[in-house]
Amino acid sequence: MAQLEWFFDVICPQAHLAASRVESLARETGHDLVLRPVSLAHLYEAQGLPLQPEADWAENKRHRHDHDVLRQAELAGLRLRGDLHRPVRESEAAQRLLAGTSPTQRSGVMHALFNAAWERGKALDDTGLLRRIAEEHGLDPALIDADASASALAANTDEALSRGVFGVPTVAFGEQLWWGADRLDFVARAMGGSAATAPRQPDGHRRRLEVFHDFSSPFSYLACTQVARLAQEHDAELVWRPMLLGALFKSIGTPMMPIRAMSENRQAWGLRDMQRWATHWDVPFRFTSHFPLNTVLALRVSAVAPDLIQPLYRAAWADNRNLSEQETVAAIVREAGMDPEDLFARATAEETKALIKTNTQQAEALGACGAPTLVVDGRLVFWGQDRLDMVARALDGWVPAVDGGADDR
Repeated sequence: MAQLEWFFDVICPQAHLAASRVESLARETGHDLVLRPVSLAHLYEAQGLPLQPEADWAENKRHRHDHDVLRQAELAGLRLRGDLHRPVRESEAAQRLLAGTSPTQRSGVMHALFNAAWERGKALDDTGLLRRIAEEHGLDPALIDADASASALAANTDEALSRGVFGVPTVAFGEQLWWGADRLDFVARAMGGSAATAPRQPDGHRRRLEVFHDFSSPFSYLACTQVARLAQEHDAELVWRPMLLGALFKSIGTPMMPIRAMSENRQAWGLRDMQRWATHWDVPFRFTSHFPLNTVLALRVSAVAPDLIQPLYRAAWADNRNLSEQETVAAIVREAGMDPEDLFARATAEETKALIKTNTQQAEALGACGAPTLVVDGRLVFWGQDRLDMVARALDGWVPAVDGGADDR
């Protein structure tokens, strides 16, 4: 039976959110769990990444990221304290302590460190704190600075890199890797367990779901295969908002092709992750060979003919057709039984161009940093096709505490 391995660094708040569930998954499925503390700082350095990647993020992206982490924490029944963007080297001594601790004692020390850092807001480079935690678990505080601890941490980190790990937390099960606290349902299914489910609690109010999207994004494609179903299931009004993703990126100061700014390991994982989501949603997916796509015409066409949204997405991300070409878009229009000449005339009218521009500006004003951006009732903003579970909760009436909702924990 394959072991479940968990590569983590206590400096990461998402690792704290995932720790207990990872242990539960191993117990529920009868697998051995190996806790593998790594140095996140070294992972970043080895990939040529800055030690604080978020320092280079656009303001919108930092805001969306922080909201997302706090929402995840709320759903996990946790409250995070302290700066979500701590210096990555702050945990080096703590990770050495974990690496030097015997496997049978590591879980208790790990949870004590997570609790200190993220439940009580303590600094992880506080030598006194680390010594107290070591002593409370019957350990020699000398482990913190022992050469053997440092060597064990380095060995874990080097192995993680060799296996394609680029960040934490990462679960390894056999040859498969999953990054993030938000992929544990996939891990559960792979291990023969079941995904976490929560009963629906609709409040009886009808809501509006706006979908800011661009055909240039494979993530938009994956989301847009599901949003109509989601709106129907929750009796929500669905409003399509085609926008120019490149214009948004330029305005907020994000690389025009974020995926190509990622490390090699992360790019490889991202492609696997897209395919996993396509399999999960049971939709065809093929990363287009025509990337990057110029989707201006397709967006304008979709603005005047929303029924073409799905055919255009399928053409780009299932059938590998080049939406950058006018003749391809025209063929898709004809296949839908429409007249390209008439449709293009309306699509290129000034009011249509203005609509796309306005949608893009509205998305930025709402805090969008990418596509898809999903907005419930003009207030709750969610980024990414992997947040449809949160969108569903919001359509039922959930307002996260970070967004001004009641916090009764």
